[in-house]
Amino acid sequence: MTDDLDGVLADPARLLTADRAALRDHLSDDDRARGVGGEVFLQAEAIFGGAEVTPAEFASWLHFAAKATGHDAYADRIAAAGPGMPWRTVWAWWRPAHWFPVHPSLNGDYFRVRRCVDGDRELVEVTDQRGALWLDAATGHRVTGVDEAALTDAPSATGAAEAPALYDLDLFLPEEWVGAVAFATDGGRTRHLVESVHGIAVVETDPDALRDWPRGVGLDPTSAEEPPPGPAPAVRRSTGPLTAARVDDAFGGARHVVRIAESDLPEGLVHAGSRRYLRDVGLPAWWVCHSAQYETHPLDAMRPPAEGALPDGSLPDGVAAADLIAFGTTEYGELYLHRHDGTVHIRSRLTRRTDEVLVPLAPDLDVFTRALEAVDRYRNACWHPYPVEGGQEDVTELFLTELAELAPDLSDQDTTTGRVWSWLYAGITELGVDGY
Repeated sequence: MTDDLDGVLADPARLLTADRAALRDHLSDDDRARGVGGEVFLQAEAIFGGAEVTPAEFASWLHFAAKATGHDAYADRIAAAGPGMPWRTVWAWWRPAHWFPVHPSLNGDYFRVRRCVDGDRELVEVTDQRGALWLDAATGHRVTGVDEAALTDAPSATGAAEAPALYDLDLFLPEEWVGAVAFATDGGRTRHLVESVHGIAVVETDPDALRDWPRGVGLDPTSAEEPPPGPAPAVRRSTGPLTAARVDDAFGGARHVVRIAESDLPEGLVHAGSRRYLRDVGLPAWWVCHSAQYETHPLDAMRPPAEGALPDGSLPDGVAAADLIAFGTTEYGELYLHRHDGTVHIRSRLTRRTDEVLVPLAPDLDVFTRALEAVDRYRNACWHPYPVEGGQEDVTELFLTELAELAPDLSDQDTTTGRVWSWLYAGITELGVDGY
């Protein structure tokens, strides 16, 4: 039986008509769930729900999930096996369930999407607090080197508005898909732009496939509003070293990252790892999570504290004010880099009635930046979890587990380090997208 179900997951033609309940039981094994077929199946149900639908509509779900997870070859096989799909995915720039990427992270009302023209190509512009980025409207690929001043609004193709709207068709789709906009035609097919807190997608409909498709009830969001009865998809998150490219991508591009040439590094900074990090990787110039904000100092302000600014009584044993270089600030206090060992500290009041003390914040600049990046990566799931992800508390547990892997004290509120970090990340773990 196991081998047969493995074969079903490997063959989209069989998967479309398989016993989904049997597959859910089969995929309770984590190793199977991480295979391509298992991952696509679980993501399809996580995104669209557990409703019993026709093989053609289930093929649409699977095709979307394959595109969203980057399994394009598997998506092509689904398309070949399900020619009667009511809609199919051209591209999906999307956060799958239990995935925690930097992009996309489209939260509440804090983002804007528009179609625009750059020369002879059409783009989808997505703007959030980190600035604008652009996707090729035909492929969904990220586009760089765009002249923002030269962009113009894109027109809709003649005839696109005459095609059946997705919300008129009897389909099980998430409620946000009601707003899908028909904007282009291609060989008789109509392309629709879908905007969601989970991402942006372009899907297309074919008049031949829809000729006899039921209408009258319209789009039904109920399936996507409940967790499916099977296991949740496996957790996936960013791995590997922090690089300049990764930091640029996380914090809004190179224009929002501070890197310091070797000759301009703060005087007295002798820690080799910190010098290399500031020169080759970089710090975000600015970061925000609701009321918590961080800002890197200008180069001329990266210097030891003024005399008397850090009284000896506020410093831990073995640390002198002369060991520290101020490099940034938050509303909770000034941040310092230890010039000999590369540790990161903050001068802060732990309670309203106590004096400011120096609190260790991170073992190095790499961990400090990764923690800020982690807040950004988890904010969409904390504020807009899929039903299969549980709620904000469930996602918070995964977030804190990742912080603990970076450095145990970061997530331990019984330590001074963890207490200060809890103030910085409270915007995603305790508050909603609107700040309440």
